[in-house]
Amino acid sequence: MKKIVEIGCISHRYPDSTEVCICGLEFFMYEKEVVGLLGGNGSGKTTLLSHITGLLSPTEGQVRVFNLDPRKEFKKIWKHIGVLLQSAEEQLIGPTVRDDIAFSLKNAGWPREYMKRRVDEVMQDLQITHLAEKIPHYLSGGERQKVALAGALALRPRLLILDEPFSRVDQKSKKELAELLRAVNVRHETAILFTVHDLSHLPSLAHTVYVMKQGELLARGCPQEILLNLPLLKEAGLEPPSILELVELLRERGVDLPYTLDPEELASRLSAMLPGGINCKR
Repeated sequence: MKKIVEIGCISHRYPDSTEVCICGLEFFMYEKEVVGLLGGNGSGKTTLLSHITGLLSPTEGQVRVFNLDPRKEFKKIWKHIGVLLQSAEEQLIGPTVRDDIAFSLKNAGWPREYMKRRVDEVMQDLQITHLAEKIPHYLSGGERQKVALAGALALRPRLLILDEPFSRVDQKSKKELAELLRAVNVRHETAILFTVHDLSHLPSLAHTVYVMKQGELLARGCPQEILLNLPLLKEAGLEPPSILELVELLRERGVDLPYTLDPEELASRLSAMLPGGINCKR
C-alpha cells in the first residue's frame, strides 16, 4: 500500500515566538489504515493534525500528504480530507441536518440531484435519516457527533481526521461511534487518523498506534503491543486500561497472569487457578 502521510522531524514557530517541535520517530500512514494517536494534554497531537490538514506550516522540516505539501497545495489536499473537530457543535452550521451535511457538496458545485442522493446515502450509513429536518443544535451530544461526522464524510474523503472523537459523548455513543468508524474504514476504504485519551476502543478500531509526549513520538506499534506496555503508557502520562492495572497488581503479588485486554481470557485463567474452578451457588 502507498503512504498517504509522511512527516519527519518538524518544528513550528507561533506568532508569540512559542516553538513546538515534533520529532522522534517518523510519522507515516498508509492508505486504508486506521491510526490512533495517543498523548496527554500538551503532547503535540493537535499541532501534528494541523500540519497534516495544512492549517499550519512547519518552520523546519517537511510534511507530505498524498505526496503534496498540504500548506502550498491546500485546495488539492482539502477535497480528499474529512475533519471532525473535538467540539462537534462548532462544525454544525446548517439550519437543518440535511443542509449541514450538504454544505461541502454545495461548495464543491455538485448538481442538486446528486447532492441529495449523496446526503441520503451518508445519513443512511450513519443511521440518522430520521434527523434530516431537525435543527442540529437541538440534538443530543451523540447525535451532533454523528451529524458532524456525516458532513465530514459527504465528499467520501480518502483520509478522515478526528480530534478526540470520544471525549464528549457517553459510553453508549462511544461504542456506536467506534462501530461507525470501523464500517466507514471497511466499506469505503477510508484511512482514519484519530487522537484519543480513552484507550478502550483502540484494540478493535486501530491498526496502528503512535504515542506522543511533549512533541516526541515515543513509539509506534499495533494496539496490543502499545497497550500492554504499561511503562510506556505511564511515561506518556496516559492512564492504562483498568483491566491491565488489575493484572499488574496481581502479578506483583505472585499470580502468574498474562497481560491481556480480554476479560474472558483473564476470567478463564483465574478460574483455572482456583481449586475445582469457579462454582457459583445460588
